Amino acid sequence: MVTPLSDRYLDLKEQQPDLKTSEILNVLAQDMGLNNLSYLGFHKDPCGGSDPVIHTTYDPAWLARYQEENYHLIDPVVDSALEGTLPVDWSELPKVDRVTRDFFGEAMEFGVRQNGVSIPIRDHVHGKAVLTLNSDLRIHEWRKYKRGIIADAIYLGCLLQSDLVAGIAGGEPGPRLSRREKEVLKWAAVGKTAWETAQIMTVSNSTVNHHLYNACAKLDVANKTHAVAKAIRAQLITI
Repeated sequence: MVTPLSDRYLDLKEQQPDLKTSEILNVLAQDMGLNNLSYLGFHKDPCGGSDPVIHTTYDPAWLARYQEENYHLIDPVVDSALEGTLPVDWSELPKVDRVTRDFFGEAMEFGVRQNGVSIPIRDHVHGKAVLTLNSDLRIHEWRKYKRGIIADAIYLGCLLQSDLVAGIAGGEPGPRLSRREKEVLKWAAVGKTAWETAQIMTVSNSTVNHHLYNACAKLDVANKTHAVAKAIRAQLITI
C-alpha cells in the first residue's frame, strides 16, 4: 500500500526535523512519482502586506528567473488558484493569449512538465498559498493519478501552510515560557487560584506567584487573566 503524501510528510518532519522544506518536497515528489512539488505563499507581514514565499523542487534556474521577473504577478496558474476555491488543472486553463503561451513555453524550457494541478490554500490569518503538483504523465494517466491523490494533496497543503506560518507572529518570535510557567497558566486557565495551584504542584504559594509574575512579564501583559488569554491564543498552552 502506498503511503499517503500527508503521512509521509509527517513522518519526515518527525524523523528528520532538520530537513529544509524544499528537501522534504523533493523526497515526497520522488516517493509519489511526481516531477515537481512546489509551494507558493503570500504571507502577511506586520503592516498587512505580503511577499511571495517559495519552496520548490523546480530547477534553481527557473526559480531564480521566476523571482527576478516577478512571474507570480502573471502566472495564470497562481492567478486562477488564488481567485477560486477548487484545484486548478493546468490542462483546463485557456491558453489563448500570448502572455500565457509564452509563460508556459518558457517554463517547459526549464523542465516544468506539461501536466499539473495547483491547489489553493485558504488562510485568512496568514495569507493565501498555492501547492502545485507537476508531472510528465500522459494526459489520461495524469487525470487518473490526480483523482487518486487530490484529497491527500489538499491535506498536505494545509499541513505545509500550518508549519510554514507557525513562526509568524507580527514578524517576531513568540515568547518562550518555562515548563513551570506554562503549568501555572494552565491551572489558572481552568479556574484554580494560586493557593490551589500550589497544592496541586506541591510547591509554595509564593513559588506559584513567582511563575505567574514571570509569565506575565514575558507575555507583556498586566495580569493573570490576560496572560492566560494570550498564551492560549499563541498556542503556548492548551486546555
